[in-house]
Amino acid sequence: MVEYKSERLVLLHIPNSIGPDRTILLKAEISDQLIKLCKCLLAIYANQVQLHDNKERDLLTRLPNRQSFDLRLFQVCEYFREHHLSDAVQDKGSWIAMLDIDHFKAVNDSFGHLYGDEVLLHFSQIMEKNFRYNDFLFRFGGEEFIVILNLVDMASAKEVFQRFRETIAQFKFPTVGRVTVSIGVTHIDSNALPASLLDYADKALYHAKGAGRNQVVFYEDMDIEVLAEDDSDVELF
Repeated sequence: MVEYKSERLVLLHIPNSIGPDRTILLKAEISDQLIKLCKCLLAIYANQVQLHDNKERDLLTRLPNRQSFDLRLFQVCEYFREHHLSDAVQDKGSWIAMLDIDHFKAVNDSFGHLYGDEVLLHFSQIMEKNFRYNDFLFRFGGEEFIVILNLVDMASAKEVFQRFRETIAQFKFPTVGRVTVSIGVTHIDSNALPASLLDYADKALYHAKGAGRNQVVFYEDMDIEVLAEDDSDVELF
C-alpha cells in the first residue's frame, strides 16, 4: 500500500494454483477499516476464483478446458451471426484450428506417461508464448488442443500457424527430444454452426495427418474430391 496524494493506492493480489494470478487495483480515499473489509471480501472472491478455475481449466496445462471451449465457440459464432463478413479470405475474421501432437502414443509408450505429460505442459506453454492475448487457447483433450485465432485474414492466419508449427518442430523437449504437430484450420463465418466448424477443422487435421503429418491444412484449400475420400487407413495416433 502506498500514499497517492489524498488517496490511497491498494493492490490486492489473488494467487491461483490453476488459472492465472489476478490483481485488483483500488485507488480511492480508503480508511484502514475499509482496507480490512476489502481483505475479507478478497478472501471470499479468491475462493470463488479457485472454484471457477477448477471447473473451467485443465489441471495439467492450466489452459481452459473442453467445457470452456464449448461456451466460447458458441459466443464467437453468435458474434459472427450478428456481424457479417463479406470475404472470408480478405476480411479480418476468426479461425478455429485443431492441433494434434504427432505420434503422441509412441511418446507415452517409449518414455512413460509422466514424460508425456511433460510434453503436453511444454506444448501449452509454447502456445501461450506464440499466440496473442486476444486469441483463445484450449486443451481439447488428450494430445489435442484448440486455437481460436482472432482478427486476421487468411494469409495472416496461414503465417501464424506455420510459424507455430515450425516453433514446435525446432523445440527440443526435455528427455523426449523433437516432436511435431499437425494442424487443421477453418474459417468461422456468419453461417457456421459450432458442430460444423469442429467437423471442418477435424477433416483438415485428418488430411494433414494423412499427408505426412507436421503440416498445416486449411479446410478452405481442400478439394471436394479430397473431402470425399475415405482415409480410414490413416493412423492418427
